[in-house]
Amino acid sequence: MEEDDDIEINENVKLYETLKRAWNDEKNAPILLKFKSTEVARFQTLLASREREIEEMENSANESGDGNEMLLSAIGREELNRAKYVLRSYLRTRIKKIQQFPVHVLQREREAVSGKELVFTEELVKAYEVHAQSVLANFPLKEYQSAFMEFGEEEVGEESMVSHPNEANKMVFIRILEDVGIFKFDDGTDEGDAADLKKGRILFCKFEQFKGLLESSEEGGTPRAELL
Repeated sequence: MEEDDDIEINENVKLYETLKRAWNDEKNAPILLKFKSTEVARFQTLLASREREIEEMENSANESGDGNEMLLSAIGREELNRAKYVLRSYLRTRIKKIQQFPVHVLQREREAVSGKELVFTEELVKAYEVHAQSVLANFPLKEYQSAFMEFGEEEVGEESMVSHPNEANKMVFIRILEDVGIFKFDDGTDEGDAADLKKGRILFCKFEQFKGLLESSEEGGTPRAELL
């Protein structure tokens, strides 16, 4: 029984560390990374279960007046608040990116967002479009009248006004989490380049060249790299 409890604790710690890493990667990546749907759902379930446990501890401590129970429940509440902060920060960071490039997200990153994020993005773009049209539609010059084009449908041959994140040239620090071996990447030449990536190595590189390492090589596995 004790061994099962240790396994459960280790799994919960691993899940917490996964969400912390996802938040950190999201903060440092120039684009919206793929939403950690499985991890977020599991983490929300864990938080809800832990919330119930701590409430029971707090009620018991209040009824008994036992100092040890009060201390344990206070520590548990602090740990829970810290875990909630990580999850909220991860979700907030993603929302900020969506707000910065909503049309780009709809055009190129639909697969990266959750269902709720997609609904939020669509409603945001609609709101921007209505606002832009109401402000600019009465301007006499054609170029002003079309200034809301970013939020509307692009037409063939029309120069795009959609704002995009500068993914290609963004320089980032990246740490290798497991031995990757010889990793080939595009350096702008026809031949490309390669690097021997060993665990613990830290690189200062273009995000676009190494972004594939932020995802696990196996389903449910640990990512091969993280952003710093």
